[in-house]
Amino acid sequence: MASRTGPASTVALAANAQSVLTEMVAMQVDAGLTIAMRLPILAKGALGDARGQREASKAVVEKAAAMAESSFAIGHAAALFWWSMALNPLTPNGLGEATAKAVHSSLEPFSRRTRANASRLAKRR
Repeated sequence: MASRTGPASTVALAANAQSVLTEMVAMQVDAGLTIAMRLPILAKGALGDARGQREASKAVVEKAAAMAESSFAIGHAAALFWWSMALNPLTPNGLGEATAKAVHSSLEPFSRRTRANASRLAKRR
């Protein structure tokens, strides 16, 4: 079977890949800032500071919630992918779009939380 990738579909695949990459880099920057700002707070919490202990609890709860939400999102994206494959087989471009949507939906819970944490902790300084 001949591939149906032309210049337009190649550009669309590249745009999807760039979008996912941009989201991942932004999330990594926010996560690094959050870790850097949280470490002193967590260190105080280890020494008995109530604010540090609340921050540690918040971090654990947020990660568990993000993992659950991400797991649900990737399961939902996979179900939608297979349902669309059953109804209308995807072209290579459609497969790229479906993959980008699945990756985006699984990263979004973590990305949203890291962005919010970096913003919240930066305001406290």
